[in-house]
Amino acid sequence: MTERGSAGWLESEGITTLDASELARLVDRTSERELRHRLIGGVREVALREIFRRMPEYLRPARAAGFDAVISWQITGAGGDGHSVDEYWIHVHDGRCTVLSTQPAPADISIRTDPATLLRIVTGNEDPIVAVLKQRLSVRGDLAQAARLTKLFAVGPA
Repeated sequence: MTERGSAGWLESEGITTLDASELARLVDRTSERELRHRLIGGVREVALREIFRRMPEYLRPARAAGFDAVISWQITGAGGDGHSVDEYWIHVHDGRCTVLSTQPAPADISIRTDPATLLRIVTGNEDPIVAVLKQRLSVRGDLAQAARLTKLFAVGPA
């Protein structure tokens, strides 16, 4: 078991083997400072790749019926300079979520955040509305559709 405040579980690609419940528990037990410190370099890339790989698994198809949007996720801190971003795109359409490998036409919704906040949100350890209020997450584009995103995806352990 990892001690509170320790992010030793982020040392390797072990994050790819964790189920949602264990990942949520470990994120909860890791201090914000330590999480931000560890989510740089190769670990950052592995964590982001894993978050977006799993995203289609967490879509609630019934709730996504009638929803059609391309979402651009801009994750800050690429290259360690704080200004560069990694960008990921997903398309939610017909009750399915597809991770896109290239940028489509302009996104309907753009979400910008840092990797630690993203990891805390997708594991259910931070409310995205609170993250917006704390200015750790920003949303642009179709805000009505963006508001629905929290209901479309199962967040945290089931």
